[in-house]
Amino acid sequence: PYRPWAPRIWGGMRVMDYFQLLRQNRFRIHITKYPMFFLIGGCSFVNSSFALLQRLLWSKKIANARLEQPPIFIIGHWRSGTTLMHELITLDETKTYPTNYQAFVPHHFLVTSTLFSPLVNLLMPKRRPMDDMALTVSAPQEDDFALISMGAPTPYRKFAFSKSRSNDHLQLNLELADPTVIEKVKNTLQYFFRALTLKESDKQLVLKSPPHTGRIKQLSEWFPGAKFIHMSRHPHKMVPSTIRTWKLLEDTQGFQYNREPQHWKEYVFTCKDLMYDAYSAFKSELPANQLVEVQFEELIKNPQQEVGRVYEQLELEGEDLMEKVTKYFERTREHSPHRNPLDEELKTEIDRHWESYLKEFGYDE
Repeated sequence: PYRPWAPRIWGGMRVMDYFQLLRQNRFRIHITKYPMFFLIGGCSFVNSSFALLQRLLWSKKIANARLEQPPIFIIGHWRSGTTLMHELITLDETKTYPTNYQAFVPHHFLVTSTLFSPLVNLLMPKRRPMDDMALTVSAPQEDDFALISMGAPTPYRKFAFSKSRSNDHLQLNLELADPTVIEKVKNTLQYFFRALTLKESDKQLVLKSPPHTGRIKQLSEWFPGAKFIHMSRHPHKMVPSTIRTWKLLEDTQGFQYNREPQHWKEYVFTCKDLMYDAYSAFKSELPANQLVEVQFEELIKNPQQEVGRVYEQLELEGEDLMEKVTKYFERTREHSPHRNPLDEELKTEIDRHWESYLKEFGYDE
């Protein structure tokens, strides 16, 4: 069970950002979620205080920081293997990445990491609830969670109030988003990335976030020369796993419950259309040394070969990862992933709705 005191993805928000999230959803909080509501409220005051301290001490240095190398973005649908690829690429010590602690408290990690990281590590679940993988404060994490804490638009705000009719999911295709939304996402990501590399400016930044799949055009403009690693997986495995994950996130992170039987399935399908309309329309604009596509199934079958292919095609410099990749899989070989049942009705819906995805990524044979 997810303990009541375990950190939530909203736990890094400042007072005004947290209040805005609640106000936009009219404070429609389920009674069983009141303890989480008050706990995060208390944390928001702490975050605001330390955020002010970080601004006083670091704002000028962050503003003057520059990414010395184009960042690497690992993209793809949820549960497609993006986390696995992130962990493999970041075995390379010439690379850096946002940790769990940095992603969840982007406002003040520069001044509080040494003090609070051990405490947060004690409070965190030892395993990710969606796949039972090990979880620590220093493990790589998605930068979209930093957007949450900084009050910026992100599709993940949906999990706070799953019954609300918001447009957060439209950020999965920024071509459909309001210009003010695009500017907010841009400025927030640039600030966070500069802060991440402030102490490791010689290392190449590696980011992972499924929503970036639909931002590929904008990211390539905001970060010239950026590299992209796209992960795909057969939808028969990926879709049931995503539905299960989002139900878990609603249960453990949300302020309310949505018990409509088809809600999360329909939402997964909608999000897929948005992000892949944007991705597929733009990917041909990128040269081969900026985008590589990897099947999850091939990565599991031949991890050294696939990681080597990524480095070769993207012309990446760094360590020889063959030995580290081998040891990684030796450490995790006893891990048994959750089995997500696929009934015949869902299978038929996936085959119909995901037909273009199946063809585009070679799963229609």
